Amino acid sequence: MARQESRRLAPDGRLRALAQGTFRLARAVAAVTAELARRIHRYAWPSTTGRRNRAFLRDRLVALPLLAVVAFGAFGWTYAGVRGDSAYIRERAAPALVDLADARASLLIAQGEAERNLAEGRAAELSGLSERYRTRIARATQSLNQVTRSGALTVAEEQELRVVSALVVDYTGWIGRAQGHATDPVLRDAELTYARSMLCSQAVAASGKNPYPACPAATGSGATSIVDRVTGLEGRLRERLAERAGWGAGAITAAVVAALAFVLLAAGLWRTVSFLRRRFRIRLSIPLAAAALTLLAVPFLTVDALLALHAQHKTVPFADALAERTSPATETVAEERPFAGPDPRAIETLQTRIDMGLADGRLAFLDGIAPFVFPAGLTAAAVIAATLHTYRREYLVVTRPGAVA
Repeated sequence: MARQESRRLAPDGRLRALAQGTFRLARAVAAVTAELARRIHRYAWPSTTGRRNRAFLRDRLVALPLLAVVAFGAFGWTYAGVRGDSAYIRERAAPALVDLADARASLLIAQGEAERNLAEGRAAELSGLSERYRTRIARATQSLNQVTRSGALTVAEEQELRVVSALVVDYTGWIGRAQGHATDPVLRDAELTYARSMLCSQAVAASGKNPYPACPAATGSGATSIVDRVTGLEGRLRERLAERAGWGAGAITAAVVAALAFVLLAAGLWRTVSFLRRRFRIRLSIPLAAAALTLLAVPFLTVDALLALHAQHKTVPFADALAERTSPATETVAEERPFAGPDPRAIETLQTRIDMGLADGRLAFLDGIAPFVFPAGLTAAAVIAATLHTYRREYLVVTRPGAVA
């Protein structure tokens, strides 16, 4: 019985020991955190009452340059990231999505044109396929080449796109064979059906109301057609665009650290200037004032970053619409009725809205300044350190016994 009772009490003892260990660990962490906060407060917001000039200058000599490096380093990294994401979306991702949507729509329009022309039999054999077919095939080929040169794709995706380009060439070859057998319904339909299967895994038959039907994309191992591959590239590119448009945990942490460091740096510079005016009778320290001027650029850079971030967020639904709402029918109507007004589902309209949003989502006069934010902070830190070191050295020379006659 005693053994059974001891076995019942053993888990309680282990739980009690675990709770005591957790409590000791929490108390140690709290003590370390409190000590760290006390030291940070001492460096960032020291009291001038009852403190010697030498000790105050020594603390300022360490704290202010360190705060400047941390503030401008974290802020410069975050700002450069936001600006870099805007440049990536504006110059690479968005144009690549536009070209992929245009290539997909152009190929489907060309397929509809080929079916309509080849249905005429001997007339198609003699006169050839229509101008729209040739224009759309050339446009699709050009769009795919532009995506390859955009730099928005990974190496594997570029290889996938080269496969798509090769399939397009093979596809046009089968359309050409069908044209050569335009008077033979059996061969013509067989070659046209094979060309359609290369373009779409799940082909939809054309009708009088919809002569240019869209092509539902397949997924998984069955996604081998041209439209399937283009749709897959669009999906991966949209995911990267959405990821670039959002703030990650690292960027948020850096922004918070930069904001706290800037507040402490501004307060520390103000108290240091006040200290020098009271104790050393220095009305205005020109070097410290010059270093403080760099802080005036922070509000403008912050507004610019927020505008860029807002523009990036607005780009995401437009990128989704490029892949999900555009269709061959819409593009055909926009082509045939250019003066009917912009269709919100047309590729050209979506491209214009993306370009306008990204162009308005920044302060143009700050273009190219992102790489210089951190060097400016390092310069300000060096100026602050050199100035305080000079004041401290002069003070030590003057207060040394026998230094002043």
